[in-house]
Amino acid sequence: MLLGTAVWAEGPLERRALVGRLASGRLADLNRIEAVRLRKLGEGDPERLAEVLAPASLRRALEGGPRALARLRQTLAYAEKWDRRGTLPPHLAPETADLLPCLPRPASLRRLEGLGLGRFEVRGSGAELSGPPQPSLAVVGLAGGGAAGFCLALEDADSAILGAWMSDVWPSGNLELRVGGTRRAVPLKAWEGLELPPLRAGEVLLLPPPRLKPLPDLLPGAELRLGADFDQLVLRLGPEGVHPTVQ
Repeated sequence: MLLGTAVWAEGPLERRALVGRLASGRLADLNRIEAVRLRKLGEGDPERLAEVLAPASLRRALEGGPRALARLRQTLAYAEKWDRRGTLPPHLAPETADLLPCLPRPASLRRLEGLGLGRFEVRGSGAELSGPPQPSLAVVGLAGGGAAGFCLALEDADSAILGAWMSDVWPSGNLELRVGGTRRAVPLKAWEGLELPPLRAGEVLLLPPPRLKPLPDLLPGAELRLGADFDQLVLRLGPEGVHPTVQ
C-alpha cells in the first residue's frame, strides 16, 4: 500500500487530503471513498465516521495505530475494485493534483543517532539542494512505537526532503541516484537489520546515507533523480551545492 498527501483545486477552494495510489496510477481520496462506503452500508453520519476511520490527514491516521492502517488497506482495496470497473468519479480520485511530501508536517524529525532536525521545513520533489545529495530512506512512526512505513529521503539544510509516497512494507530493489548519464545505486536491503528506536506516531527517522562512489563535477541547476521501485524524487542542485562527491 502506498499512501501520500496531495492537494488539488475544487472550484475556488483547495483540498488537501490523504491519498492512496491505485494500480491505474490515479490518486484515491481515501477519506471521501470511505464515507461513500459507509453510506452504502447504511451507517449513520458517514462523513464524521470516515474522519475517524480514514481521516483526511496521514498524520492523524498514524495516530490511530495498526488498526487505522488496516482500515486504510480495506478502503484502498474498495477503491481499486471501483476503479477497475471504470466508474470511480473524479471527485473521489482527482485527475489533476500536486503531491506533497508524504508527511508534510511530521510530529518530529531526527537522524537515527538522535539529532533533531527542522520538522517545519520539510520539502518534497522539485526542491533545490543546498549541499551535496545525501540519499537515504526514512522510517515513519506509528502509534504503539513501531514503523508504519518507509519513504525516500535526503537530509538537507538542517531538515529533510521526503518522497511523495510511504510504502507500508519494506521496499525491494535498489535506491538509485542519477545525475545526467551517471548512475549510483545501492540495494535497499543494505538498511535491513538496523535496530530502530521506539517511534512516535507521525515521527520521521532518517536512516544513515550509504557510501556511494564519487559523482562527476556537479553544476548549479543540475537535475538529480533519486528513485526506487515505488517512488522518485526530482531535485535540482542549488548554487551552493556544487561538489564532486556524494558524502
